[in-house]
Amino acid sequence: MAKAFERISRDDDIFNGSEYKNDSLLFNFVESARFTDDPQLYSDHKSSVILLPKDGNRVWIWTSSAIKKDTAKLIDICRFVRDSGIVKPEIYLKHEVSDNFSDLYAIATSEYGYVVKDELSLAAFVYDGGTIEEDPDSGFMIHIDKNNPEHVRLVNEFYLACCDEFHWHDKLERKVKEYLDMQLYAYVRDGRMLANTVIGGHTDDYIRIKSIAVLASERHKGIGYSMCRHIVNRIVACDRMPVLYTHTKNAAAMGLFKKTGFRLHDKIYLIKTDDTN
Repeated sequence: MAKAFERISRDDDIFNGSEYKNDSLLFNFVESARFTDDPQLYSDHKSSVILLPKDGNRVWIWTSSAIKKDTAKLIDICRFVRDSGIVKPEIYLKHEVSDNFSDLYAIATSEYGYVVKDELSLAAFVYDGGTIEEDPDSGFMIHIDKNNPEHVRLVNEFYLACCDEFHWHDKLERKVKEYLDMQLYAYVRDGRMLANTVIGGHTDDYIRIKSIAVLASERHKGIGYSMCRHIVNRIVACDRMPVLYTHTKNAAAMGLFKKTGFRLHDKIYLIKTDDTN
C-alpha cells in the first residue's frame, strides 16, 4: 500500500478540520464508521480519509477540495485503493474532485487488470425541518422484529414479490436474512407488506435513511410518501437529522424526497470498477 496513508483512530485530528466537519453529512459513512468497533480508516493526516469496507467492496473517500487538481495526491489515493485487495471496488468521493479521478484510477490499476466500468452521480439530501403531519389511512407502520414469525413472513413475501425486479432469484434467502438484521420498518395493509424503509448510519447528529422500497403494484398511490413522512418523524423525534442518498437520474425518488421536505445538500461521485478478464 502507498506509504502516504496509515491506519488512524476515530480521534485523529483530521476529523476536527472545518472542511471535514462541513462535509460530515455528505460522507456520513465515514463519520458513522468512526464510532464502530475497529473502523477501517486510513489517512495522510492532512487532506484525505479513506474508509475501507470490512465486507463488500464500497470504498468511501473524503478529501479536502484543495487536492482536486493535485494529480500526485490523487494518484496516491488511487494506488492505495488498488493495493487494498478489494475486488471490484465501488469508490465514492466528492463530486468536485472527480474530474480526473476515474482516469487516474484506470491508469493505476491497468497492471492489475481492472477498468472503470461505470460512473454515476448520487444526490445527498438532508432534512432539517420539524415533524410532518401524517395522513391516517388504512395501512399501519411496524418495526420489523426478526424473532417474530409473522414479521419474518411479511419480509419473505415482500422480497419474493420483488425477485424479478431485483434479480434476486438465486440469492433471495441471503437477502431476506440481511434485511431481517437491519432496522427495517414496514407499511402493512391487509396482512401484506406493501413498502418498507431501512434506516442506519447513526451518529450524534443524524440518522441515514438507507432505502425506501414499494411493491411495483402499489406505486404511485402515495404509499412511499406516507412511509417517508413516518420515518422522518421517527428520526426527528430522536433529535437527529435525517439524511439519504439517491441516484440523480432517479426522478421519482428525487421528486419524493423534495416533496417530503428534503433539500439537496451536495452530490457524490460513484465509480464502479470491473476486471478485464
